[in-house]
Amino acid sequence: MAEKISELTGEARAKRIAELKAKMQAAAVKAKAAHAAAAGAPAASKPAKAAETAPAQAEPPAQAAVAVAEKPAAPKPARTETRAEAPATNGAAAAAKPVPKPAPKPAPKPKEEAEPVAAGPSVEEMNRREFLTYAWGAALGLLTLQAGVASFLFMYPRFRAGEFGGKFFLSPGEVPGPGLPPVAVTDGKFWLVTTDEGEPKALYMVCTHLGCLYKWESSNNRFECPCHGSKFTHDGHFIEGPAPRSLDYFELTIEDNQVVVDTGRRIQGAPAAESPARVVL
Repeated sequence: MAEKISELTGEARAKRIAELKAKMQAAAVKAKAAHAAAAGAPAASKPAKAAETAPAQAEPPAQAAVAVAEKPAAPKPARTETRAEAPATNGAAAAAKPVPKPAPKPAPKPKEEAEPVAAGPSVEEMNRREFLTYAWGAALGLLTLQAGVASFLFMYPRFRAGEFGGKFFLSPGEVPGPGLPPVAVTDGKFWLVTTDEGEPKALYMVCTHLGCLYKWESSNNRFECPCHGSKFTHDGHFIEGPAPRSLDYFELTIEDNQVVVDTGRRIQGAPAAESPARVVL
């Protein structure tokens, strides 16, 4: 390129040098615009403005010719450097992203000393605790039992002697002999009789059928229920009727030459099918 310019003469040479310098300035302006665009700054208007002012800023032809004569090889290195700077500038803008530094590794924590494990209770202490637990449970259970017994005795009905539910104390002379009509004790709700075997007996006055009060019929020498017609012997055995069993009776004992009838302890009579006086139809 320097040889070609040196071959030119006069105005042609000055014009050629001015064109080359204008092209170099335009290339430099484009490189700056590209660098500004990569950096995020608005530079769209700069190339056009630079292109317009490039011819105005060009040196006069005479001065350019003198500069080329003194340094004939200057345009070629300047153009080479400009072309080399443009791609380098573009590449640097494209790769301008910061590289993240690796996070520093956390320092290892110092090992904590293991806390001493508390020693468990000895066998002797465990036995003592168990003993106290069992003793407390036994005392609580005994207290509960006593409270229950006391409540039962308090709520249990108590009957005085001589009233129904309690004991009746009679002399042996009040009990009729064998074969004699029964004696009614209305307060105790029982009939006093003496069986054919000579055993005293206290028959409950209530029929075993539906709870009616039966009566002694001396004409028939037996007990008869007016409600449903059940019939029983002098000793209280079932004869006939809807009653399911013989007459119930109370416990009778002889204590200190006294006949004691406990109306709180009633004994059920034998089933009707087992009665020796049952009438078989």
